[in-house]
Amino acid sequence: MTFLPRRLFTRLVLGLVLVSAIAVGTGAFYLYSRFHDAHSPFYEGTLQLFAGEISKGLAVEDGKVVYHFDPSLTADITDDRGAFIIFDDARNIVYATPGLTKPFVPVDGSLYQYFMIGGKGRTPDLYGISLTAPDISPKAHVQLVFPRGTTIIESVLHEFMKDIAWLWIPFLAGILAINIIVVRLALRPLDRAVEEARAIQPRGANGALSEDGVPDDLLPLVQTVNQAFARLREANAAQELFVADMAHELRTPLAVMKLQLAEMTSSAEARKLEGDVRGMERLVEQLLDRARLGRFRLERPEQIALQDVVREVAAYLAPEILRQGRTVEVIAGDEPVVVTGWRDDIFRALRNLVENALGHSPDAGLISIEVGGERMIAVSDQGAGFSADLIDPDLRRKRVLRSDRRGGFGLGLSIVDKTMEAHGGELVLINLKAGGRAEMRFPVVFEASGR
Repeated sequence: MTFLPRRLFTRLVLGLVLVSAIAVGTGAFYLYSRFHDAHSPFYEGTLQLFAGEISKGLAVEDGKVVYHFDPSLTADITDDRGAFIIFDDARNIVYATPGLTKPFVPVDGSLYQYFMIGGKGRTPDLYGISLTAPDISPKAHVQLVFPRGTTIIESVLHEFMKDIAWLWIPFLAGILAINIIVVRLALRPLDRAVEEARAIQPRGANGALSEDGVPDDLLPLVQTVNQAFARLREANAAQELFVADMAHELRTPLAVMKLQLAEMTSSAEARKLEGDVRGMERLVEQLLDRARLGRFRLERPEQIALQDVVREVAAYLAPEILRQGRTVEVIAGDEPVVVTGWRDDIFRALRNLVENALGHSPDAGLISIEVGGERMIAVSDQGAGFSADLIDPDLRRKRVLRSDRRGGFGLGLSIVDKTMEAHGGELVLINLKAGGRAEMRFPVVFEASGR
């Protein structure tokens, strides 16, 4: 079991946050270890700074070293339990804070000399510096000590953290934000590929992911996916061709059988077989409709008045509807409702919807075909309605869409669904209080994919 986030972007952001946290922790540990070491350059620099300020008050008058007392500097040192002494090469004391009578350590002749004096009992350790004042002759030496961990050194550290170290936080936050933006931009081609893959339809002529702007390390993945899409299109085309060829081959023997059965007027069994042959003919027609939808077409879509298609389908199916004891009505306004698409495909899709309604309608039932002003054709019947898995579009697309009408083979709704998908629209199925309603909804703007 992995605890990593599922999204690549989230994983990268999490990695950047962890790297930033490690950088902050490492830096803080380094500062802590350096500033809390009595021999660190920070402590030594602090002592050197104070000793240098004291040495600025030294001067030579009448051949002797004198110290021009600085009350504020001395107060800063003594207030934090520090002490200092100034003496010359002859160990004559020039100045000393109260209580000091001799140097802390012997002078070794170097410019800066750091030393530690161990405490006894409750007396703290003293950390100090011995500075030989430059440009003073005779030579003078300044020795300064502070108790280890004294407030003045810690206050310098706090000032450093307040004035400088806090800049790490916005700096690292800015770096993190920039890195996240860079990662987002780097993954943009992958997001575009995902959107393109979602838009690909099995019948699409441009069923491939764009390779423009794809990074070199992602390009093999995109190319592999395109190759897989190409193989799927080839397999789909072969399947559609097989279905079309099979349907064409079946039409002739079915027509012959139908003629032979028509001559057997006195046989009830012949009438039953004749009905079965009509059902097989309908299946062949639906297979041909399905095969036509899967083919690539070169002709451009045209402007189609939905009222004309509705009237044409109603006239085409009216004899069969009346023969089965049902009635049909057409509701179409005077204002033309025009959509863009392929007329033959829309005609066949609507014919399938009406035939599906005919299969659902009870005896003497009414089938209503209506043209809506919002680029819609609706077919209603007075039957039992649609099952739940047909009404839900998500469930419908996860299965083979089949009608449950009696005597049918279940291809009609699938043909309508694929037709509307090819036109950029949708098929919506609704259950009424008494019956079902199927709506072919067309888009406002239709861009042909060259299917």
